[in-house]
Amino acid sequence: MAGRMARTSLFVVSLCVGLLIVGQLRSQATPIALSSLSAQELSTLVETLTARNVELADALADLRGQLREYELADAQGRSDMAISEEALRGISAFAGLSAVSGQGVVINVEGSFDPTAVNDLIYELRNAGAEAISIDEVRVTARTVAVLGPSSIQLDGVAIGPQFQIRVIGSPDGLRSAIERPGGIMRLLQQSISARFVLTEERRITVPATQRDLVPTTAVAVE
Repeated sequence: MAGRMARTSLFVVSLCVGLLIVGQLRSQATPIALSSLSAQELSTLVETLTARNVELADALADLRGQLREYELADAQGRSDMAISEEALRGISAFAGLSAVSGQGVVINVEGSFDPTAVNDLIYELRNAGAEAISIDEVRVTARTVAVLGPSSIQLDGVAIGPQFQIRVIGSPDGLRSAIERPGGIMRLLQQSISARFVLTEERRITVPATQRDLVPTTAVAVE
């Protein structure tokens, strides 16, 4: 919009300049016997032409000022749009709507897990600073809860078996320290359900986007 207004202003400037120049040329083209004009009439003619030139210069300065304002507004609009797009990408990544990658840990898990144990593990990883989590190919979002399905544990309607892989993006040192600490979730699950964990730190992990529809069915945004 700002770019279109700037182009319109340039057209107006050009049109004004053209009209005034044409007017002056036509006035000058009119046969005037300067020798027949009195000193007072010559003075009046000079003042008239000078006044027209001043009006033209003032109008041109005003339009150039408007053009600079439009150009600044256009640049600011592009900057605001870039900021908005960056914020949207961040929100989408945090919510699980887009795939993300980064450093973190990969945990290969095996054991007689029940939904409570899986949920406890997810909760502990979140508390440890996990920025994104997936179990096998299921992205864990704020609405993800492990439940007992007909024959196995399910996450967002997807069954997971007794062996699964957890990919977690976050600080590798922080994640490892939190889940391997004495009395932590790993130790508790190893004792309660004979769970086995193999944790490796990775410099680059990719966590997929969720396949779940996250649009609220009841809640609406407050404007």
